[in-house]
Amino acid sequence: MNIQLIHDLTPPSLVDICQAISQALSSEELNSEALLELIQLRDKQIIDYLASLPEAERKQYAAKELEVNKLLVQTTSVMQAEQKKVLLGLVRGKSAVSQYR
Repeated sequence: MNIQLIHDLTPPSLVDICQAISQALSSEELNSEALLELIQLRDKQIIDYLASLPEAERKQYAAKELEVNKLLVQTTSVMQAEQKKVLLGLVRGKSAVSQYR
């Protein structure tokens, strides 16, 4: 799953973090701890960057980031639902095996 987290107003300081998040989301095996760290780092960078912008630019940048954030939330929600299905299947399988012992 490859999502685009970089937009035309993304500062250079965020490009590497956004690329790392995209790579983490598209990897075969998701490292949720590393992904959480990257997302938290991205959030801190965005807050710091927003504080440095004049009001008009801040609103434009915030609007772009809200769209990216929605995409990120949507993507991780889908992944969470998929993992929930996998875990539920494993639990049901384990229960079925226990019944036949």
